[in-house]
Amino acid sequence: MQNKYTEAAEMLASAKKQFEITGNQLEVVKCLRTLGEMYRMQNNYTEAVEVLIDAKQSENIGSQQEAAECLRSLGELCGMQNRYTEGAEMLTNAKIQYENIGNKLGVAQCLQCLGDISLMQNRYTEAADLLTNAKNLSESIRDQWGAAESLKSLGQTHQMQGRYTEAAEMLEIAENQFEDISSKWGTAECLRSLGEIHGMQGEHTEAAEMLTKAQNQFSEIGDQLGTTQCLRAFGQLYEMQNKYMEAIAMLNNAKIQFENIEYQLGVAECLKSLGQVYQMQNQHKKAAEMLNNAKNKFENIGNELGATQCMQILDEIYNNPAEAAKSSILG
Repeated sequence: MQNKYTEAAEMLASAKKQFEITGNQLEVVKCLRTLGEMYRMQNNYTEAVEVLIDAKQSENIGSQQEAAECLRSLGELCGMQNRYTEGAEMLTNAKIQYENIGNKLGVAQCLQCLGDISLMQNRYTEAADLLTNAKNLSESIRDQWGAAESLKSLGQTHQMQGRYTEAAEMLEIAENQFEDISSKWGTAECLRSLGEIHGMQGEHTEAAEMLTKAQNQFSEIGDQLGTTQCLRAFGQLYEMQNKYMEAIAMLNNAKIQFENIEYQLGVAECLKSLGQVYQMQNQHKKAAEMLNNAKNKFENIGNELGATQCMQILDEIYNNPAEAAKSSILG
């Protein structure tokens, strides 16, 4: 929880060996599940899947609690890999199992993850309902981290809809709550979103300051996804300032890093932004190529809004009278 992954992995591996010697299979499974969750937090998805599938054998040793935990972790992992339908199904099943054994914390965590998946699919009303329920349940059981995370995601839901005042208010409260419980990841997430909001409002200096702080914190705790999301945000900030060369360099860098950690939504967003930058520079052939690639990726992960936005920009390019003569090239 302090993001000291190397030390945690060593201790878990040692504990797992001792439990294996004593024949305590349930504790072996708990060690495997924790290792899997740790790999997921480090964006090592292949290792995480392997370990969590191994841990899911808890179903065979009669522990409904551990079976639900493994199912929840696998559902979260599917969401991070943009396998939304599969992830939502696992999380819904895990939620039912938690409800059956009266585990309110587990139910709240599933609601949070389901809300995040709806948010990634741009289903804002559904996301807001799920996240509000998660927040209320977390507060009722005095889970400060869960309540702060739900508040952060609700702020990001407002952000995605252009409700910047409401988003900033929620994110600032969430940031303070994360600081109170010493969660560097949570604080960094709030700073990144607040930086993006300042950028959208034309407050470029404030945006750069917050994104730099967020990037430093993500780097400090070894969160490659968070660090790369900051790179993409910097690229978009340069785009807003018409600093096209800097924007292209930053977005290409972010795209490569998203590809390395197999985060397809990030790859698609970088391609879309690159298409917009090339469009602003009247490099229509490059713009169309990037936007078509982005559209295909958005479609592959079920992100209809992203695909639609790409199609709208492509329509502007193809139907620009000044570029009519180039239509054959763009095709």
